Amino acid sequence: MINTRAANRYAKAFLSITKSEDDLMIMFKDMSSVKKAFEQSQELKLFIDSKVIKDTDKVETLKKVFPDLSVYSTNLLDHIMNSGRIDLFDDVAKCFVELYNEKMGNQNVILISASKLSHDILTEIKSKVKSLTSKTVYLTNKVDKNLIGGFILKVGDKQYDASFKQQLKNLEHEFFNISIH
Repeated sequence: MINTRAANRYAKAFLSITKSEDDLMIMFKDMSSVKKAFEQSQELKLFIDSKVIKDTDKVETLKKVFPDLSVYSTNLLDHIMNSGRIDLFDDVAKCFVELYNEKMGNQNVILISASKLSHDILTEIKSKVKSLTSKTVYLTNKVDKNLIGGFILKVGDKQYDASFKQQLKNLEHEFFNISIH
């Protein structure tokens, strides 16, 4: 993503203005809410990226969409708009959440499986990831009926694919290599 570096700079600057743990938590809640809204609404992303809509109108609309933003986040929104980079607001929120999690030693983990897994299995997986990363693990189990079996584990920017589909691809690749030799 082209704007990631600029968004990361804004997020770092936003993180640096934190005066207390309470302020940091408020800012994290704000940015988590913004991040989630943009992930769930393609229309919101298209709106913020529009070249036809004036930046001032975008900010006013965003303030209505997010009426509970703290003074810090509202000031950030105004600053980004005044810099002509309002289209980065969602990326700044994503970067801030990542920086916050890194600072606090948190690790978000996504486990994709064919069906909902039991609490015991999820606890065991969470424990294994915690021992590997030495971080506080927040595990989300997503169900993908297309998997048939196995699972996909996403830890940060790494992915471990132990799905049946991937295992079949690996087997096919091995057979193909054997038949060539």
